[in-house]
Amino acid sequence: MEQNTRSRSSVGPLGSPTSAIKDSYGKGLLFIMISAVAWSTAGLFVRVLPLDAWTIVFWRSVFAAVFLAVHLFLVGPRHGLLPTGRGLIVAACLALAMLAFIPACQLTSIANGAAIYATTPVFTAILAWLWLGEQIQPGILFAVVMVVAGSCVLVCGTVSGSDIVGDAFALVTTFINAVVTVFIRRHREESLLASICLANIFVSLVSMCFAAPLSPNLRDLEYLALFGLVQVWLAVVFFSAGSRRVPASQGSLVAALETPLAPFWVWLAFGETPSLSTLIGGGIITSGTGGYLVALAVRTARRNAGVLHDQKLLPTGWKNEARVDE
Repeated sequence: MEQNTRSRSSVGPLGSPTSAIKDSYGKGLLFIMISAVAWSTAGLFVRVLPLDAWTIVFWRSVFAAVFLAVHLFLVGPRHGLLPTGRGLIVAACLALAMLAFIPACQLTSIANGAAIYATTPVFTAILAWLWLGEQIQPGILFAVVMVVAGSCVLVCGTVSGSDIVGDAFALVTTFINAVVTVFIRRHREESLLASICLANIFVSLVSMCFAAPLSPNLRDLEYLALFGLVQVWLAVVFFSAGSRRVPASQGSLVAALETPLAPFWVWLAFGETPSLSTLIGGGIITSGTGGYLVALAVRTARRNAGVLHDQKLLPTGWKNEARVDE
């Protein structure tokens, strides 16, 4: 009797907790894909704005903080209006990452920066293994190896001194983002949107000391507001929701889809043609990430098909009981 109960609960109907978990996992992947698209627009905004790095950082952080504060106020107590002690640590880390991000975009090519950010899954997988005990699956390991290989090809094409400094800033941002990703997964019951809002406030205060806040015209302010809305608010809201539903290493790997999109937007808008090493390296990274997502989709479809098949084999009484449970 106990064995029958166990097998019945393991299959579950399509509205059961098992199905709900799969649905939540699928939403998590979708949310992270949306955040990757939003993050990939950073280079586009940086290129279109005729402002220095500190002024861009200042105004983007101001608008992002406003949008996040409004979001927290509308959503209500579920997210919490003030960060916790752990949230303050996250806020400090994110502030450092954001302070390094814009100089990275201006001191190196968008393609180079995006490829370095694509190494985030490497750091995330290692940190998740050390901190959370998450196993590094063979598929993830293979994709991570391809991301590293593509990044090496791209960095080999770096020649100028400004590129090297920009790459260093990008590497700092990448490592901190990996730490925050694992932190969100570790404390997934706690929303960090208040911490992200606080980080933007802190960045705006720091950058104001070096910026020229009155230099942007009205059109520049429109772009800066859109920058804060899309590249910060939209990205972090969806990434925060997705990271709580997906293992850290997988979520970080999906977010690497930002890599091919970032130079694409800049090429489409400004005709900034990537170098040969960027095309080859970016192609390797995209193949590794895209191949993993395709394999993941196929595996998920097979599992769902297996659940449906097992549903058909259930006795009539069990099926009726399942409908009642729904």
